[in-house]
Amino acid sequence: MDNNREIFAPQIMANGQKGDKSSFFEDDLMAIEKWKPKANYEIPFFITTNGNHTAPTTLGEFSDGFPDFFALDTGNLVNLKSVSRAEVGNYGGKVYFGETDMHTSVNKLNSTFLSEIIQAANKRPDDSRFILGTINSKSGIYPARDICFLDMCSPKRNYHVPRLHFNNSYGEVILTFRDCKEAFPYLFPATPSHFINLSKVAGYDEHSFGAVIKFKYSDYTCPISQSKFRVLKDFLENN
Repeated sequence: MDNNREIFAPQIMANGQKGDKSSFFEDDLMAIEKWKPKANYEIPFFITTNGNHTAPTTLGEFSDGFPDFFALDTGNLVNLKSVSRAEVGNYGGKVYFGETDMHTSVNKLNSTFLSEIIQAANKRPDDSRFILGTINSKSGIYPARDICFLDMCSPKRNYHVPRLHFNNSYGEVILTFRDCKEAFPYLFPATPSHFINLSKVAGYDEHSFGAVIKFKYSDYTCPISQSKFRVLKDFLENN
């Protein structure tokens, strides 16, 4: 496993506002919690040794995070480096990807300088970050540079999130704990709402109400269920 993967995920500060960072390195991941930023809306919250992050849920977050992702029309965000050809007319235009007929639209204003912005994108270095996504029903960590374009979808009620289009597949950003477990199979389920990275565990404190897990290089702590605590103690004693 390559733990040096840089994963795109907006930073969330202690006051709930967005921070300046837009990604974290997988090797810094300590834990994942369930987070409810608003009613009926639950997404992953990533706790790392260098700050806290969450899943990107808007096209604006992708646009802010990736200089090569550009809104060519209302409702889309195109990876300009993935465009293989373009058609432009009085109505606006279309951009195509790879050797397929997959395309998305370009409005009339953007069609007038489409070639210039594509050329500018191709002069920039390739982005090496990754995105957490569920593609063809498989959750994992995918190179962001492989995304062709994004739009919005509603995978379930009250959720409106970015949809990722690749050359031969599409999917959504990771939203659930089950998805996170598939993407990070080495994480340990401390509780139904907490996955932890055992390599980052420094120890634990036992109390009358239960145990609390402590982590290296951090003041962060999290609870652990009694059955999982027995497994954790055995792991710490033998490693």
